Amino acid sequence: MKIVHIFRFEKLRDGGSLIVSFQSDDSCEYWVMFPVANLESNLPKFKNPVLVNRTTGIEVELSRMGAKQWLNQLAPLFYARDELPHVSKYSEKRILGDMLALCDEST
Repeated sequence: MKIVHIFRFEKLRDGGSLIVSFQSDDSCEYWVMFPVANLESNLPKFKNPVLVNRTTGIEVELSRMGAKQWLNQLAPLFYARDELPHVSKYSEKRILGDMLALCDEST
């Protein structure tokens, strides 16, 4: 699968799940996602990462190394992309950094 466009890095309003959304050459939208596991703590815990095909609804669990490989493919496209209106590039960089840090945590 070839990544053709990156949409954005964001923290979802479900309690803090972290995602990066992108489009591939099959015209589907995908998310690499770290779903939040707990809602009651100030220091969130995350479930294993997943790759979600938003077009079909299919979810595939990823290893942390697999998620890191996706993020490393997406990062250059993110840095080359213009800043989006109403979205701080700095906040997106922070989310990318948080996602990469989660990839490096031992389980």
